[in-house]
Amino acid sequence: MPFSKTTSSELLLARYHSLMADVPVVIFAGLSATAIQIIALRDGVDWRVSIALPLIRMTFAAMLFMYWFWHREDNPGIEKVRWRLRAASVVLIISGTITFFRSLYLFNHTDSFGHYFLVIYITLFGLCFAFIFSKIGIAAFIYNFLLISAALVCIFMGNFQQPYVLAGLVLVFEIGMLFAMRASNNVFDRLINATYETHTLLEENRRLANLDALTQLPNRRQFFLHVEQQLARAKKTAEPFAVGIIDLDNFKPVNDVYGHHTGDLVLREVGERLARVKIAGVQFYRLGGDEFAFEIVTDAQNAILKQVGKEINRIISQPMNVDGILINIKASIGACVFSNTKDTAQELYEHADFALYHMKRTGRGNMEIYSKTLEEERQHLHKVDQALRVADMEAELFPVFQPIINVGTGEISSFESLARWNSPTLGIVPPAVFIGVAESLGVISDLTRLMFHKSIIVMAEWPAHIRLSFNLSAYDVTNKAVIEELIYMVAQSRLHPSRFVFEVTETALLQDFATAKDNIELLRQAGARIALDDFGTGYSSLSHVQNLPLDKLKIDRSFIKDIETNTTSQTIVRSILALCQGMQVECVAEGAETGSQVQFLQQMGCQLVQGYFYSKPMAAEHIPAYLAEHELKQDLVA
Repeated sequence: MPFSKTTSSELLLARYHSLMADVPVVIFAGLSATAIQIIALRDGVDWRVSIALPLIRMTFAAMLFMYWFWHREDNPGIEKVRWRLRAASVVLIISGTITFFRSLYLFNHTDSFGHYFLVIYITLFGLCFAFIFSKIGIAAFIYNFLLISAALVCIFMGNFQQPYVLAGLVLVFEIGMLFAMRASNNVFDRLINATYETHTLLEENRRLANLDALTQLPNRRQFFLHVEQQLARAKKTAEPFAVGIIDLDNFKPVNDVYGHHTGDLVLREVGERLARVKIAGVQFYRLGGDEFAFEIVTDAQNAILKQVGKEINRIISQPMNVDGILINIKASIGACVFSNTKDTAQELYEHADFALYHMKRTGRGNMEIYSKTLEEERQHLHKVDQALRVADMEAELFPVFQPIINVGTGEISSFESLARWNSPTLGIVPPAVFIGVAESLGVISDLTRLMFHKSIIVMAEWPAHIRLSFNLSAYDVTNKAVIEELIYMVAQSRLHPSRFVFEVTETALLQDFATAKDNIELLRQAGARIALDDFGTGYSSLSHVQNLPLDKLKIDRSFIKDIETNTTSQTIVRSILALCQGMQVECVAEGAETGSQVQFLQQMGCQLVQGYFYSKPMAAEHIPAYLAEHELKQDLVA
């Protein structure tokens, strides 16, 4: 029927399922009414019409019931629904037509009781069944028209008293029924449409709740949901299942230099590139910020996982042209392979995150897979974390000092203060281990204040020309309250502010360059000096040098260890020395361990050198003897 082509699929399905629920009622009513008709008319009409034909109809109804019974749990597609509704429409119209002519035939062969019975019978069938089948559409109205027409014809054919009154009564009920049918259908359709719209909105909200709006990748919620599902499957099948976390190297400077709009465009481009990775089974997610993730079923040798890592690095490291700006970023990846049936999604994530942390600490732009060695390191860091939580910082933490020598004059230019921790349970803990833990615990500023206070006490005993170099963490250099407290401690020390050199790393500057620059300005205004540590290993070093009030650059030890043989290191060191000379800032070479390295650096024009060749970091009580010995050597040289 035409209606099935124009009605929406959702509404058509709703009408179909509503009709399916009414089928038993319709068949029961039809069978009962037909049985009553057989009883009422069996004596007055030929049995072939009064009994045989109704029995055929009842048999057909029984077959329809069986068909409904076997298909009552079906969930057919829209095309099958359209076909079934068309078939039902045809059957209903044929049934109405047969009933129309059969009623007229029966009317001519019955007595007055039969006349009344037929008018009531046809009218009730025409009204009730048409109402029940109204959701089919126009076929129900045709059926209604045929049966009501039959009733009206019978009224005027028979010998009824007041036929017009009786016909009027039938028409009144007919008109009421037509309005009821229309109203019922309208209410049903509106309800279904409203339900569908609500369902659509819920589905859209659910989709948005599980989708990252910027990159169109599944979000953090979906990541953990899918990992839980894959984990449950992996525990049953023992298939190697891996999760990975991707962190963009040097992304924060993109936001700082070019703004968050450009940063968002970069993240969107990264999402599009990850979506183009054509490795079977890999699914990518955006967890938030510049952190992405993936999960994949790998193999026993992790060849698939390693292939994913290489492809991620390859596709992300390709230059990006964003709003006419050429941007180069890389990705560090931490991964973890399911290996323990007790693993949870959160534990897999944390292990992958630790592998990522290790990768970013030891060398970026690659992938690290969580291993037994990393598990041991993580357990050790956990012990460090627990020990630091209960540590008596005043008693357990102390500074050691390493001299920086002017190779031209042989004089001690300054001592760099380095924090050390002697834990009662762990022994001596390297700063490379406990500093990161202190930052994660939020106690790094307490450690900074304590180490600076102890360093000032030791510094007070030094000759007036020797400076103190003191390292600031990323948290310190972006925390105005800490900077103001350090300035106050300098003022209270009654030592000249120019004797204090605060060292900051480029990594620290990347946290919040604008705030770091403002705080460095405060230190300079107080009279202190500023050094940029680990120069040459960070991002956009020249822009930092240009925009910061620096007094000193420290060449990273990675360029010094092979300075005598590596021509690339030699070229970099010469360039940094030339830069310092042009900017009229001091330059310190870190990590000199041999006399030949010191001589090589001196020949290149480097004046300040720090390293084991002169001294390892020494405790405060050893400094007086070192100063005396150094002064004696200077006197002998003189």
